[in-house]
Amino acid sequence: MSKFIDGSKSREEENPNKKKINWVKVGIIGFLVFIVLIVLIVVFASAASKDEKPQETDDKAVWRDKYKEYLVTANTLRGSTKTQAALIDFDENGTPELVLSYNNQGDNEILILYIQDETVKKTRKYVEAEIKLMYEVETRKATWFISEIDEGTNYYTNLSCLIKVEDNCTSKKKAIEESYEDTLVSVNYKNVSAGSIENDLLNMSNSYNKDFYINSKLDEKMDKILKDRENRGDINEVYRSFILEKKYESYLNGWTSSPNKYVFYDINGDGVQELLIVYVDTSNWYKYLIVTYNSNSQSIVKVGEVFAFRGIYFNKENNDFYYLNSEPTGSVQTTNFYKMENNTLVFEKKAIKENGTYYKIAGTNNNREIVENKEYTKWHQGYELISYLDLYAYK
Repeated sequence: MSKFIDGSKSREEENPNKKKINWVKVGIIGFLVFIVLIVLIVVFASAASKDEKPQETDDKAVWRDKYKEYLVTANTLRGSTKTQAALIDFDENGTPELVLSYNNQGDNEILILYIQDETVKKTRKYVEAEIKLMYEVETRKATWFISEIDEGTNYYTNLSCLIKVEDNCTSKKKAIEESYEDTLVSVNYKNVSAGSIENDLLNMSNSYNKDFYINSKLDEKMDKILKDRENRGDINEVYRSFILEKKYESYLNGWTSSPNKYVFYDINGDGVQELLIVYVDTSNWYKYLIVTYNSNSQSIVKVGEVFAFRGIYFNKENNDFYYLNSEPTGSVQTTNFYKMENNTLVFEKKAIKENGTYYKIAGTNNNREIVENKEYTKWHQGYELISYLDLYAYK
């Protein structure tokens, strides 16, 4: 039996340099890669969504659609020609009213549509009427009115009040015009087609609002009216402007409280009333700003300031006044007497009652002169307390 020598190994020997695969690490790495991919996808998707413009919503679509539906259904302008329209928010609730001014068989009519409880409603027809914005000069308040003539009488109807369905919205024209002076501004209508006004609504905007007029035409008118009044030298109008426009504030140096009372009173007997603007506190102390009107310079002149307990007592025969500068507690009472001369306050005397003794101080020194009770009493006779009106209620 021959023997053969086999040079090959019966099995492959293991290579000690060959590394084994760590499947745990592979799994962890794969999981982390997966997470990173998800995060990148989310980031890119978010960035893409930001680039997209949000869909704009038309907040005017609601009332436009309601008016459009009503106009089509009711055939409101049937037979009318030369139609004009305006969107005006009379009651300032964010939803404008639709004003229609048109010619109906020779008559000029105005009809107002408004939305109440999600329903379109309409006013009665106003024949030969006008809608005007009227600006009360002193209070700087503007109000929309519709004016008309009814059986020979002129009337104004407050449209804000009317749209809110309130009572007593109509006043006689004379009373309204006296309050609002010459500050009328007519509506700037948009010409529309009677047959397609529902489509024209899409191109109309609520541009006929009070702010538009107040910031332009009416402020100019107001300034001119106030200037004309002052130039006329009417003292009541000058004081009126001084109060309502709070011009007195520049005179109140050091005041810690705002005035709350006023009165017109001729405190020097020259026939020209002075203006006393006062702050009255809860403890019955009065702080006065006294001004007068200089007809030569046509200007307000400051006369002086007074700090008094219970107010000022005036004597029409002497044309002077007195006030207490301390509370009459116990037996002590101090009274100051003043006159107004050459637009300034002039000290006359001081009367003091102290522990049953009566004193007089005249001039600027502090030397006391003892006086009799009868004389002291006479000094306070014939004086009346000046009464005042509420400043915030002034019109």
